[in-house]
Amino acid sequence: MLKHQSRLLMAALALVVPAASASTVAAASVRPQAGPWPTPVLRAIHLPPAGVKGRPAGSVPLRVPNPSAYAAQKAAANVAAARLAARASSSARPTAALAPSFVRNWAGQRDTTDAPSDSTGAIGTTRYVELVNSKVAIYNRTSNTPTAAGPLVQLTGCATAGCTESVFDVQVIWDPGTKRFFYAADDIVSSSENLIVFGFSSTATPSLSQSSWCRYSLNFNATFPDYPKLGDTKDFALIGTNEFNGSTFAGSHIAWVTKPPSGSACPAANTFKAGLTGTLKNSNGTPAFTPVAANQTDTSSTGWAVARPISVPSGGATFLTLFKVTKSATGTATIPTTGVSVPVAAYQVPAAAPQPGTAFKLDTLDTRLTQAVSAVDPAHGSVTALWTQHTVFGGAGAQVRWYEINPATHFVIQQGTISSSSLFTFNGAISPDRRVNGTSKMFGGDMVISVNQSSASALAAIKVASKIGANALSALKLIATSTAADTGFDCMTAGSPNLCRWGDYAGASPDPAAPTTGTRGQVWGTSMLSAPGGSASSSGWTTQNFAIKP
Repeated sequence: MLKHQSRLLMAALALVVPAASASTVAAASVRPQAGPWPTPVLRAIHLPPAGVKGRPAGSVPLRVPNPSAYAAQKAAANVAAARLAARASSSARPTAALAPSFVRNWAGQRDTTDAPSDSTGAIGTTRYVELVNSKVAIYNRTSNTPTAAGPLVQLTGCATAGCTESVFDVQVIWDPGTKRFFYAADDIVSSSENLIVFGFSSTATPSLSQSSWCRYSLNFNATFPDYPKLGDTKDFALIGTNEFNGSTFAGSHIAWVTKPPSGSACPAANTFKAGLTGTLKNSNGTPAFTPVAANQTDTSSTGWAVARPISVPSGGATFLTLFKVTKSATGTATIPTTGVSVPVAAYQVPAAAPQPGTAFKLDTLDTRLTQAVSAVDPAHGSVTALWTQHTVFGGAGAQVRWYEINPATHFVIQQGTISSSSLFTFNGAISPDRRVNGTSKMFGGDMVISVNQSSASALAAIKVASKIGANALSALKLIATSTAADTGFDCMTAGSPNLCRWGDYAGASPDPAAPTTGTRGQVWGTSMLSAPGGSASSSGWTTQNFAIKP
């Protein structure tokens, strides 16, 4: 078991200022404490030269704390799934609940040089932002054609003048409080220079122009901050990470940066406060893993992140862990490194998902949570609830378990599974339909969840279900189906032969400008499909965007 003393890390920030201005760089006003982490190195962020796309990330591996233990668990789950397949009969049970309805449904971005897609998105009052590895697209709410699109580095900028680094593991959220989009991503310059690039739109209607985004970086030096998960509170942007020194797991942490003031100008770096928690632990003292900060819909100075334990026993893990985020009297984030437990039904590592016509299977991950949204729920006493999900063993071999948690009491309000005896279900994303736009606050008692499903006879498809109040979860409704099996270069890696990198996550966000005339809000999402063209030199995925009314 890895142990590290608690510590606060000063984050180094670097600013890209508007054209015709000099770059302004300064250390954030946070004092580092003693500890083994190196002091971050300050970096300026440059906009890329015209036509430069950055270095492709290629096949991004799934990093886990104990690879051999995880491989054994995945192998056992695959064997168990094969036994289940011998007696599989019907699909998921039918339900009479009202099915969700489409508001929008259109083809998204794809990139043949990276895998997995890391597809995600966020809806604002006038724009939808889709991020994938390694592209960005910005859409009007009513158009399938982007108003702006290009390489991801056009959004994030580059740490090197020639833009020779790899930018991936993308995240984007809409913040109703500041009426801006926020983003975060990994940026690998070299083995000794690992960054999180972070920023926000200068207005609610960004393009990809230089002045549309304020661009910064946090330097972790030789430590790689894997799997960044972006959330927020009224006061802070939060980025949960799993950190690795080479292949050695070094603990999970939450980085935080104060939010910008109102106005469209990009603040100087020295006006921000920023830091990093100590190594996160569960309430029993064991390490926590993959902290997912919740995207806050109803703004509050109290926020939350949720994680799973580092180890999943053979009998299953039986809790999740919450970490509370508040603002101190000095304006810094207060995040206890020891969280509180949320008891849940036991969950185990899921089996890999088969697909037709190939021995390549799709990666269903390791029970880590992949996104979270917090919002007031008027159907449950107007508590501020946290919605999240993960893929666990069940059904044909993989099923999606979802939760609505009351973080104040550390207990589950409601939970459920999307499961089938004949289809593997994985890569979920969930959001309530809460509408918050200035002082207008509506809905929030209903939810939408998207998943992928596949089998040895069914190509991977995106499907959605909804739940209205206390009613049962609806039947799944088809969004789109893959047009080929995934046979890209990410299926051919030596460390996991015949296992295609999938996901690693999908996106779901509540619509802040949903129509106010109805009884329910809307949820927008992005997810992954496989497509023709996968080979030893090309990935084979695409994405689909959609807006759903529960």
